[in-house]
Amino acid sequence: MERFLLLRNMLQYQSENIFWRQTIIRKISAVICISFLGVFFGVGTAFALPLTEILDGPEVSLIGTGGILDETYGLDNLTRIDDDFDQIWNTAPGIAQVALVDKHAGYNQNFGYIPQNSSSGFDATGFVSLLTEPGGPTGKDMPTVDKFVWALKPSGAPLWTSLQNKNEDSSFDHMVTWRITGGAANTLGNYVIAWEDLPGGGDKDYNDLVVEVGGAAPVPEPATMLLFGTGLVGLAGARFRRKKK
Repeated sequence: MERFLLLRNMLQYQSENIFWRQTIIRKISAVICISFLGVFFGVGTAFALPLTEILDGPEVSLIGTGGILDETYGLDNLTRIDDDFDQIWNTAPGIAQVALVDKHAGYNQNFGYIPQNSSSGFDATGFVSLLTEPGGPTGKDMPTVDKFVWALKPSGAPLWTSLQNKNEDSSFDHMVTWRITGGAANTLGNYVIAWEDLPGGGDKDYNDLVVEVGGAAPVPEPATMLLFGTGLVGLAGARFRRKKK
């Protein structure tokens, strides 16, 4: 029985790594193809990969003018992160911080993270709580963690994580992310993550819990992947031009 459990955990861990590698390859391939279209055929420059849709719910809007993000940061000061690139995270050396931004949900919310386990991947039993709302701290430090996923425990729904295929309804992404890129009063480089806490997407308003994160970043970091992808395109383009000569 112990051998069976060990084998199962190893397969689960390997499947998560395979999923992430396939995601990276898929995204890089998309960037390269789109860039080639733009460079050689003059099309595709306005192309954007589809993002999880965010709707205005019955409470305050998350992304609308005068909504949570606009009032807190200014919409022009935020850059949306591709949904496939905000699933696994790590912390920079030192202390990372999380801080509550807003909550509009009927459920009590328990927000934290799940560190990667070498034998079983991201096991929900390893959940570490950082913030609880209502009644808990509105900000907290977290230790250095090599790889982890964010997690949300609503009082009336299953635990959701930033790793989509680990969720009970794996076809739906319960967390969306922005990077803070401007604004004199903002902390540049921090991330804002927003959650939908209902199964299957619920009302898709993503204002059930909104948190700002500092000292942590997605793995791989979106800017790094963009540079890598465009670098490959540049090399391919240079080789193409040499062949034409």
